[in-house]
Amino acid sequence: MWDMIDYPLPVSRLSIDISTEDHQKLKAIAALKGQSIEDYVLGRALGDTPALDGMSEDQAFMALANFLEPRIEQARRGELSGKSLDEIRREECKRTGFRLLQSMSSDFLAAPEDL
Repeated sequence: MWDMIDYPLPVSRLSIDISTEDHQKLKAIAALKGQSIEDYVLGRALGDTPALDGMSEDQAFMALANFLEPRIEQARRGELSGKSLDEIRREECKRTGFRLLQSMSSDFLAAPEDL
């Protein structure tokens, strides 16, 4: 039966371990937005990333290289941050208006309108 399904693109499966509480939060937020958990999480995770549709592997590599080039140059000039990952994440959450919801098993970013 499953071999008869014709997917338009090859698919991969991603599995993450989250607490039951976090799963319920995701489920409730997605439902409030009229989305599946998958659509909600992918929308939040990939948001405004540029589409790579139709890009060759070389084109995607060049896009990545162009994205990283200014950051690499900053590092070469010694312009490094002494901040921890947690400090950077908290600053970005504050700057963007996202809240960092913490649980024992994972962190979860939620936009103000999602709470």
